[in-house]
Amino acid sequence: MWLQILLIPFVIILFLFFIFWIVHEGSRWQKHPTLGFFARFIQASPRRSFITFFSLFLLLIPAALLLMTGMWVDSLDTEIGPQQVDVVIVMLLVFVVLAMSFPVMYSSLGTWRNAKRAEAEMKVKPTGM
Repeated sequence: MWLQILLIPFVIILFLFFIFWIVHEGSRWQKHPTLGFFARFIQASPRRSFITFFSLFLLLIPAALLLMTGMWVDSLDTEIGPQQVDVVIVMLLVFVVLAMSFPVMYSSLGTWRNAKRAEAEMKVKPTGM
């Protein structure tokens, strides 16, 4: 029971991460009737893109811990007791999800950093010869 209840926030955060990842690139998504809101939100600036992916990545960590806790609590209620194999499989799946979401978040950091660097270079006017 607890696994199913605590699976809901994990799936919602993962679903939002996946939607934002899909619409991250490409202006054609901005006119989409359903995904247009997400595309316009995340494509507004590189900073917003990074903050969105970073916050969703940080929210995935406690949601994953809650998911593993729910698995453990449900296994305590069974007659045979907790089986380490089930908890380890859930933990490995969570680590795979986190490992797949980290590069997306980190690449958006690089995009934001390069945009700030280009903006700073544009502000500095070269001296005339």
